[in-house]
Amino acid sequence: MPWPMVHFAVSYQLYSGNPTPHLLLGSIAPDSLHARGQTTREEKGRTHLVQNDQLASPALIMQTLQSYLDERPQVEWKDYIVGYFTHIYTDMKWTHNLYAEYKEQYRGEDIRHSYHQEAAQLEFELQRIVQEQGDDPVSMLLQAEGYAVEPLVTASEVTKYRDMKIEWLNDAANEPHIVPTYFSLERVEEFVRVTSEELQKLFKQHDIERLLQPIKID
Repeated sequence: MPWPMVHFAVSYQLYSGNPTPHLLLGSIAPDSLHARGQTTREEKGRTHLVQNDQLASPALIMQTLQSYLDERPQVEWKDYIVGYFTHIYTDMKWTHNLYAEYKEQYRGEDIRHSYHQEAAQLEFELQRIVQEQGDDPVSMLLQAEGYAVEPLVTASEVTKYRDMKIEWLNDAANEPHIVPTYFSLERVEEFVRVTSEELQKLFKQHDIERLLQPIKID
């Protein structure tokens, strides 16, 4: 599935270029189960609302998002929850589109290694773009408090995973220095634009915007 910088990019567009620290942290929180160490496919499925081995539908994602938004009144919580469930939507769209095409087109011998190399390269390319614009989502993560999303992830898992990702992104040695073959920057940027626009439309359809004041989504 897409790595953190793709989720951050969706968050930036979703909140019209002004994501909050809690939105960004929430946008990687479903993957914080990796802070547990070795995990099962079933565990990851639970944090991503997978049912009967099927990825969550947009309707299920929006319905679950609404139910969690109602749990707390704080703006920080609502931003965090928006991030959490937009992560799940982004994963679903990525799997059905870019990753599905990648599996069809791949002609090498190690599809998993190739994907990890291209995903890692994208992380650094996307990070450089936002830094050139004067933003730094990595440092913003440190300003956010991790929340438990019961029964999916714990606050300590989210905080630990955040620190793991910050350490990885801050280590230049992790950049593969390759030219992506399947996941070009242009294709990924188009994916981010379309996905964020779809999410904005879903928020309007499900009246979620009303619950997110004072944040205004265009």
